[in-house]
Order: sequence, then C-alpha cells, then structure tokens
Amino acid sequence: MVMKKYSMIMGLLIFFLMLAGCSSSSGNTSNSNNQSANEQEDAEQETITLNLASAHSPTHSFAEKGIEPFMERVTELTDGQVQFDYYPAEQLGKAADLIGLAQDGATDITYYASPYYPSKMPIGSNLLGMPGLFEDTYQASMAFHTVSQQSPVLENDFLNNGVRPVATYVTPPFDFFTKDIEIKVPEDLKGLKVRSPGGVQSKLLEFVGATPVSVPTPEMYEAFDKGVIDTLYAAVMSLDDVKLNEVIGTGTKGAAYGSGSVGLVISEKKWQELPDNVKEAITQAGMEFTENYSTFILEENEKAIERWISEGITIHEISGAEQEQWQKVAEEFNAKWIEEQNSEDFTKAVEMLQTEAQKY
Repeated sequence: MVMKKYSMIMGLLIFFLMLAGCSSSSGNTSNSNNQSANEQEDAEQETITLNLASAHSPTHSFAEKGIEPFMERVTELTDGQVQFDYYPAEQLGKAADLIGLAQDGATDITYYASPYYPSKMPIGSNLLGMPGLFEDTYQASMAFHTVSQQSPVLENDFLNNGVRPVATYVTPPFDFFTKDIEIKVPEDLKGLKVRSPGGVQSKLLEFVGATPVSVPTPEMYEAFDKGVIDTLYAAVMSLDDVKLNEVIGTGTKGAAYGSGSVGLVISEKKWQELPDNVKEAITQAGMEFTENYSTFILEENEKAIERWISEGITIHEISGAEQEQWQKVAEEFNAKWIEEQNSEDFTKAVEMLQTEAQKY
C-alpha cells in the first residue's frame, strides 16, 4: 500500500516537472520570436548611409532628373532612415570602372553603361543595339527594366558581376545625320563613313554596306567637321549635348536603328545586408527613376528635333514604304545576329524584350 502510494506521488511529480518544462520551452520560443521581431524592427530603424558613384557631372540631366530624385525618393520612402554619400563626375573612378567598384564593395550603388562591358554584360550590350526593336526611349526603358529583373538577363549581366539592377534608361533609338547627304532608306548608307558606338552597331553598319569608324564622343565634333566621318549615328539628344547641331545639315527621324542601356546597379552583397523596408524603397524608387527619366528624355528629344528644324536642319521623317525597307533590313540583320550569338539565353532575352515592349 505504501509502495503504491509512493509510486503515485512520483508519477505526479514527474508529470508536473514535464509540464513546467513545456511551459519553459514555450516561453523560450515566444521570447525567441519576440527577439527576432525586435531585431528586424531595430534594423528597420537604424540609419543607413549608402555610397552612390556616377560618371556624370551634377549638372547633367541624368544627375539632375535621375540620380538626385532617386536618392531623395529613397530617403523619403524610408522616413529618413537611408542617407547617401554622393560621388558624381567620376570622383571614385572612370565610368568603365564603376561597376567593378560596386562589385568590390568600394561603393554601394553606381552608374553603369552596358556598351562598356561586352564580355561582362553579354546580353544587354548585344541586345539593345539591335535595330527596330523599339519606337522610343520610354518603351525601351520600361521593357528592359522589367526584363533585367528576370532570368536570364539578371544572372548573365548583373548577378554574375556581383551587382543587381536598380534603375534603367535606354537611350532614344539612333538615327543618321550628315551635312548634306540625304538618307531616306538603308541603301543610302552604302559607302558612307559612319561614326559607330561599336559592338553590334558596327556589325549592323557593315551589314548595310557602310564603313563604321570608331570616334570617342569628345572627338566627334572635330571628326565630323573635318570629314573624318561623314555620317553621325546616334540619338538627337546625344548630339545636341556636344553642339553637333551647329554643323549638321540633315538627318532622319524614325530609323530606330539600335540604342544602348545605362542605369544604376547596387552591390549584391550590400543588397543582401539591407532590411526589407529599404529594399522595397530602392525597388520602388528605381522603377520611378526609370519611368520618369525616360519620359523626360522622350519629351526633350522631341523638343530638340523641333529646335533643330527651326534652326534650318532638314529632318526626314521615315514612314510608309521607306519604313518597310528599314524594317526589312532590320529583321534580316537581327535573324543573322541572333544566330551568330548561338545562345539560348540571348534568344530568350530577345523574345522576352519584344513581348514586354508591346505592353508600352
């Protein structure tokens, strides 16, 4: 009887000990969850300073209408949590070196231009120079911004370089400008010495029978004025920035023969360290940058064309049967170019870009 009573007491004691253990374990889990929540809340309140490097002077439109509003917007969306140390005008390094600085952690966010990196950005540098893919800079920028956030462009052109795309700007599609040589159809380019940005654009010029000539932007004015090149191949805004409208006599509007992408990227390592609210703010501000700046440039490009016409420059607007000829040559070249890339990723990116462009 005594042994039975003793066993019952021991059983109850063990039961209560187990109950206390469960209660303690539950309390520890609750405390752990509360601690994680508090840590996340602390991370979202901690002041974060990001370095941003650019190649442009503070007075350039890319800085005034793009970068500065982007920084202000991120700070606004995070209620002042994110601040910036801004290094414009190649203060941290030359334009072609900036993406490497972000990869190495020397800066957090930086400007990039895909034509500078044909091997590092094999899709963007070769895709956006293809002719006839876009009608204007807004359509191109919005479409490529979306595609750049997805596979295969995200991995090939960005994550493989230790960076992630933040904001995108695709330059207005290129046209052709001369002193007095009238260009209406691709056939008119045969035999002309055309200033080429390089890469896919040089291949395109060779395809139509022109001679591509590499001339740095600062030397374009003199080269064109002295006849080293007789044709300029660029967007109106780019030529207007270096005063080439002073020596241009005529040009096309609507050839839409290629362009190039630039924008902002963030170090992937830094990105992974940021709290979710900051990531969301950067993503939103980057999309707004893309939309607002490309809209601004679209309007400014049209204003520049109108001003050129008022200054006496003849602008031939391509349409109808002429447009069909430009498009036919573009399709022939693009098919050949895609085949030469011999890449499933590149082919997929072309298809994705064309699908996305139709939405805009």
